[in-house]
Amino acid sequence: MTKSNIYVLLICLSLLNACADKHLLSSKSVKQDETNSISQQDEMQRENVVTLIQFYDSYTTLTPDDQKTIYANTNEALIGKKSDTFQRIKLAMMLSLPSSRVRDINKAQILLQNILQENNLHSTEYALVNLLYEYTLDSTKQMQKNRDEAKKLEAAQTKHDNLQQKYDALEQKLNDLKDIEKTMNERDVKPANKP
Repeated sequence: MTKSNIYVLLICLSLLNACADKHLLSSKSVKQDETNSISQQDEMQRENVVTLIQFYDSYTTLTPDDQKTIYANTNEALIGKKSDTFQRIKLAMMLSLPSSRVRDINKAQILLQNILQENNLHSTEYALVNLLYEYTLDSTKQMQKNRDEAKKLEAAQTKHDNLQQKYDALEQKLNDLKDIEKTMNERDVKPANKP
């Protein structure tokens, strides 16, 4: 090999090395950008969840008219953008909260189930939505249990009322029989007293 070939080879190796370093630096910066982007998304999602929790806290203290207004505004916002997860979660919260004037556990449960099935939630949003969904399931079970107990109580009350009527009727018959017996005894006693 000649000196000129060695120089050309060294120059080529130097250029390749420089290109490799640049590519390595470039891939590191892309990874850092991706990491920064993911952490920014995580932070945004956490802020959304905090905002939703703050909404929950403030919504419970509103007047019924204000609650209805916010409900209507949220429904309007969803008409324009049905896939807005944030607004859908707010709507589900309004429908599931015990102090809400627009409470409808069944609608909330269906809405939350749809949100969970879409499987596009961040982990913190998923935790909140799953918690709300479990709450609506428990509320539904409790409402069903209350209805069943109310039916049992109503059946027991009806049975009690029927038994009371039978008791009253039997007591009336007993009093009538006593009156008849008394009348018969008085009749029997009167002729015996006559000489």
